[in-house]
Amino acid sequence: MKNDDMLLLSRTADRMSAETGADVIVLHINHCMENSFEFSRILGRVFKKVVFIGAPYNDRKVPVEDSFVGFYAQTEGDERALYRGNEKVSSVKGSFIEVVRALVEQAVKHDIYPALEEGSKLLIIEDGGYHYQAFRDLFDKYPLLKSETLGAVEQTTSGTVRGYHLGKEKEYAYPHLSVARSDIKMNVESRFIAERVIEELSYFLYGINTFLDFHKVLLIGYGVIGRRIAQVLTERPVKLMVCEKNPYIFGLAAGEGLKAYETTEADCFDADTIILGNTGCASFDEKMLTDFMEGKAHKLYLASSSSQDEEFWIFLSMLRGDIPFPEGITLKDHFEYVGVDEYVFGYDKKGVKREKKIYLIAKGLPVNFFRPDVISLTNCMIDLIFTEILMLGKWLCENRDAKKKLYLLGVNEDISTYCSEKDLFRDWLEVYGFSYEDDMARLMDAHPMSNKLRAYMLED
Repeated sequence: MKNDDMLLLSRTADRMSAETGADVIVLHINHCMENSFEFSRILGRVFKKVVFIGAPYNDRKVPVEDSFVGFYAQTEGDERALYRGNEKVSSVKGSFIEVVRALVEQAVKHDIYPALEEGSKLLIIEDGGYHYQAFRDLFDKYPLLKSETLGAVEQTTSGTVRGYHLGKEKEYAYPHLSVARSDIKMNVESRFIAERVIEELSYFLYGINTFLDFHKVLLIGYGVIGRRIAQVLTERPVKLMVCEKNPYIFGLAAGEGLKAYETTEADCFDADTIILGNTGCASFDEKMLTDFMEGKAHKLYLASSSSQDEEFWIFLSMLRGDIPFPEGITLKDHFEYVGVDEYVFGYDKKGVKREKKIYLIAKGLPVNFFRPDVISLTNCMIDLIFTEILMLGKWLCENRDAKKKLYLLGVNEDISTYCSEKDLFRDWLEVYGFSYEDDMARLMDAHPMSNKLRAYMLED
């Protein structure tokens, strides 16, 4: 694949005034994959300097080149070595988010703060919201981070929530803009993500001598991605179930003909089951683990469609010994395969003794990002989202006195008028030669509860 496939993004960048980002340094935090590198290259054509941090979903290295400065992590024993280009600058032991925050601190120390001291402004473009707490921890040591940051543009729901709640708790340090609940993210990108999740999940299942078909599949969460995945799976010979705690979305799943649960029970696991977490938060808890151990199933497969390692955080904490397993459950053995960990558990409670297996796929990280050379979304697809993000970054550069609050594309009129999603989508269709009838309502094929999902994202 050529590296110049982001035609809409490239065209938008070329149309930006040379003065827009002449004094702006960009901190770009994203997946460590080619489309993120290409985004950084294009950003480098618009802004003074780009510092890229590759989130450590795998051990892929960031290329060393003139377009941007790259930070990334590499596994070394039980630690993660932190690199700036080819130079090791530090090492850290900790969780995924702790490693990302350590990378942020190194980027601030080596590249960002020196630029701010020389008079530059900072624009943050991110997938995951990792920088928010990292910056809060660094404000006292590096005070210009707070005063000279124009704002942040976030791509994901979980990252938006991180910034939103931290802003509510401690006041916003700068404007937070998000595309997470834009029409294009929810209604266009989601269909491609769902397909890639199922493709990658199938790949890992094949590697351990099984497959998706003829399994029970329990979707945890029936939001934008969960519902799209359900639509993909309805064409497959699987028994599809949904666990959804939100009563309104639960009702939607049940109304669309799916077996829905507000919480699991042992009967959910009467046959080997694939659990696919789609919530962006801890979704597989002690009760689900106990329900599986008490049910008839012998094997359970755990996979995530959401960013970070939050879906199975509780289970991962048990495996690390940070919190205890539920009563009667003991870990007996562990085997590693390519991208899959097999855990053998014993269950001994009330006279019932069982041995069962749980297969954790992709270390609990999102399956569609785990393989180092995998393409989660093609460049031409992610081009549309990256163009939205660039447009909002441009808005921040042009509105340097913007109020310090959260702005949601598709909700806040000031940025939604500036970045018209309908116009962007039409441009995208045209630039790639795609064919689609001019019917935006049908195009958007919205989740029936899109507005409620926008509101739920901001609930406590």
